[in-house]
Amino acid sequence: NRLLGVSPLAAMINHSCSPNAVRVFSSFEGKEVMIVHANVIIPKGTEITWSYLPPSTDFFTRQKLLKDKYSFVCRCARCLKEKDATSSVFYQYWLENWNNREDGQATGEQIEKLEHLMSINCVPNEVQRYLRIGLAKSYMVYFNEVLAPTATMTCDSARNDVRRQVLKLSTQLHFSFLSCNNASTEHISILHLCYELVSVSHADAIKNQPEETTKTMSQVRFWTDQLKKAHMVRYGQLGQNLEVVRAILKHTRLILRNSDGWFLAENKFI
Repeated sequence: NRLLGVSPLAAMINHSCSPNAVRVFSSFEGKEVMIVHANVIIPKGTEITWSYLPPSTDFFTRQKLLKDKYSFVCRCARCLKEKDATSSVFYQYWLENWNNREDGQATGEQIEKLEHLMSINCVPNEVQRYLRIGLAKSYMVYFNEVLAPTATMTCDSARNDVRRQVLKLSTQLHFSFLSCNNASTEHISILHLCYELVSVSHADAIKNQPEETTKTMSQVRFWTDQLKKAHMVRYGQLGQNLEVVRAILKHTRLILRNSDGWFLAENKFI
């Protein structure tokens, strides 16, 4: 069993919905410790911040939780941008047609509609990234729902079309997290998904389209590199020992890509 601890220095770190640091828990000299890692380059004199809430919390929920639990109204750069966006005509139209699932997440149809509305309304890229992150849970649910049937699909082209569509959206999410909440657990989960998608495509290419293997292998290498970089941001320099790197990647994949991953993992760190 794990006990909650008191970390006086860490308690002094203020909140931002677009933080420049992440926290992880590990063991040091037999004791559990909290470690703070920068997730972006922090200029000298800049305040260190992290998020008190999961980054995949939408603007309205974040504002309510921070007000109710911490007694302040967040006015970080992300919140100010999202406040303007969520009061815009296109977003209000999207909300008016909201028909959420039982778990409160947006449906796949709504995710597709939001992407379309952001595109035709020329929403700035920065704002698009913030909105996607706030709906990351809905995106993940959508990905799982559309990918599940591919296991029994007999048509290769239909199966590949689904994978390409998911990879396109998950790539957008990756770049969103890269600019805001880099190396969060949600970000690493998305990276594992991207890697899995291109790995399956590469295996299919080896079997059915050998002429495509150069392209698919390049994609596998790209997402492997992105995964490693995110882990180095979150957990620090991993060294040159490939077995250590591989073990950590397998560990986070086990925890983040399985509903009961935490209970399956030998080491309890995220």
